[in-house]
Amino acid sequence: MQSMRSERATLGSTERQARLLVVDDDPAIRELIHDVLEGPDLEVSVAQDGKQALSFLEWDFYNVVIIDLRLPDTDGLTLLRAIKERSPDTEAVVLSAYADLASAVEALRLGACDYLRKPLEDVSLLNKTVERALERQELRLSNRYLLDELRRANNELRRQRRRELRRLEEVGLALAGALQRDDVLEVLQRSVSTALACDVLALYLLSPELGGPYMRVHTQWPLPDHLLAAIRQAAQEVPAPADAVERAAANCEVNVLAAQPAAAPADLGTVAASILATRGTVLGLVVVGAERPDAFAPEELQLLRILCNQAAVALENALLFQQAQFLATRDGLTGLLNHRTFYQRLDEEISRAKRHNTPLSIVILDTDCLKRMNDRYGHLTGDELLRVFARLISSTVRRSDIVARYGGDEFAILLPHTTPEAAQALCERLRRRIETYPFSVGDQAETIGASFGIAGYDPLLDADGAEVVRRADEALYRAKSAGRNCIEVAQPTGLTGEWRPE
Repeated sequence: MQSMRSERATLGSTERQARLLVVDDDPAIRELIHDVLEGPDLEVSVAQDGKQALSFLEWDFYNVVIIDLRLPDTDGLTLLRAIKERSPDTEAVVLSAYADLASAVEALRLGACDYLRKPLEDVSLLNKTVERALERQELRLSNRYLLDELRRANNELRRQRRRELRRLEEVGLALAGALQRDDVLEVLQRSVSTALACDVLALYLLSPELGGPYMRVHTQWPLPDHLLAAIRQAAQEVPAPADAVERAAANCEVNVLAAQPAAAPADLGTVAASILATRGTVLGLVVVGAERPDAFAPEELQLLRILCNQAAVALENALLFQQAQFLATRDGLTGLLNHRTFYQRLDEEISRAKRHNTPLSIVILDTDCLKRMNDRYGHLTGDELLRVFARLISSTVRRSDIVARYGGDEFAILLPHTTPEAAQALCERLRRRIETYPFSVGDQAETIGASFGIAGYDPLLDADGAEVVRRADEALYRAKSAGRNCIEVAQPTGLTGEWRPE
C-alpha cells in the first residue's frame, strides 16, 4: 500500500483544482483511489452508493466520476446514465471486478471514456486513465471557450459566427454518434469542405490502428503532379512524424468531386494544414487548398483546428469502440471468436443452410497434449500451444470458414457448404499438420496432436445448433476414447443423412 500511495497523480497545473468522485461500496477501494489520486491539483471525494453520489452531484460539479458497475442500491450503468443527464461535461470511468465486456461496451455508448478492472494493481494505469479523462474534458471545454470568444470578439460578424456555432454543434453531434472510423472521416471531410469552401482537401491518416498510413484527396478538378506536390509539401511542414507522412503519401487516392470538372489551375493560391492529435499522439492531418490567394481567414483556420480537434477525439473513441467490440467477440488468448460469438454465427449459418438447402458441417477438436504441456512446462507454454493451434487451424481452413475457441483446450470450426466427408478430408490435412508441427520448448522437441469430432447439420435430426454441436462433441469423445490423434464422424440415426440435396 505504501508503494501505491507514493505514486500520486500529477495531473497538470490548472487555474482551479479539479474534482473527482469515487463511487464504490468497498471502503478499501475508496481509500486506495483517494490516497493515490488526492493531491494539490486534484480533490477526491468518495461515495458508497448511487444515492449518495447523486446527492453530491446535486450541489457540486465533478470533473471525473469513477463508478463501480456493481453497487448496493443500483447498477453502475443506471448511475452513469443519470450522471450524464445531470452533468454532460463530467467524464466517467467505469470500474468492475467482473469481465463483463457487454457492460463495458454499453458504458462507452452511454458516454464513459474508459473502464478499469479490479483489483487496481497498476497505479500508473489509474493515474493515466484519470489524466486522459481530464485532458478529454479540457479539450472539449477549451473548444467551447474558443467558440464563445470568437462570437464575443466579432460582433459585426455575429450572424456568421452563429452559423459557425450551429455547424460545430452539428458536427459535434455527428461525431458523437460516429463509432466507426469511416463515419468520422466522412463527417470531417464534409464539415471542413463546407466551412472553408476549399477546392482541395487532403486527409492523411497516419495511425496503423486506424488503418493507416494512407492519403485521400478530395478535389474539384483533376490534380496534376505539381499541385499534388504542393499538398505534400504542406503536409511535411506540420508537426507530424515525417516518415509516416511519406508512407501515407505513397498510398494516395484522388477523388474528383465535380461531375464535369474544369481544368486545374496553374497553382494553388492558398494551402493550409492542421493535425489530428489527441494526448500528444498525431493520428493524422488535414491539408486544404484553394485557387485564390488568401482564401482562408484566420478565424476559418481556427475553425479548421477546432474541427480537427473534435475529429481526433472522435477517432480515438472509434478506436476504443473497435477495441471493445473486438474484446466482446474474441478470445483474448488466441484472437479467435469466443464461445458466445460462435453460437451466434452457428445460428446464422444454420439459417443460411436451411434457406439455400446447402450442407453445413461442424468440427469440435481437442488438443491431446495441453495438460501434459502445462504439467511439464507450465501454463505459459500451454498458452503458446493454444496459440499455435489457433494459427494452424486458421491457416488450414478457407476464408469463408469460421473458427472459434470453444473453451479450455477445445476449438470449433463451422464449415459452410461442406459435407461431413469433405470436412473429414480437411480435418485429416489439419491433423497431419498438427502432428508434424515442430513444437519445442527450449531445445526439447515435443510431439503434439489433436482429436476431431465431426457432425453434419441435419434439419430433421437437429432441433437447433446445440444439438449438432452435441453430436460433434460425442464424436470427439469417441475419437479420444479410440486412442486420440484421430477423427470420428457422427453418424445420423434413422433414415436421414447428414445432408441431402433436393
